[in-house]
Amino acid sequence: MKRLALTQHTVRCPLEDRTASLTVRTDPGGYPSRRHLDVTACSLLPSTSVAPPARRGYFSDVAPPVSYLCEVDRAPRHSLEVACPRRCLAVLNAAEPGAAEPVRCTSGVSDGLELARRTQSPAITRLLWFHSA
Repeated sequence: MKRLALTQHTVRCPLEDRTASLTVRTDPGGYPSRRHLDVTACSLLPSTSVAPPARRGYFSDVAPPVSYLCEVDRAPRHSLEVACPRRCLAVLNAAEPGAAEPVRCTSGVSDGLELARRTQSPAITRLLWFHSA
């Protein structure tokens, strides 16, 4: 299992054109172009708290269903996800040292799929693999 670290970064947001402080889930041993995986906090998007809705119950032995209010824990819940398209991850991964290094071949023969796996997204790699017959 990979050990992920939380790292702090300051970037210019591609959407709002302002400086943002980010907390990012990072794979320290990953490829430079895919090292930063997920944004966990952003200074431009404050964490929002959500109060759970009141739960309703129904008496089972009453002919027309009669509802009643169940006990509700009114403590606010905090959202664990950032509600933006996370375009700053592409900026962070592109700025990572070693992201633009040329990819070396592994064996010298039929390395096309391995090179595609290292440089392209999984969807493109899967598409190439299916059509490589």
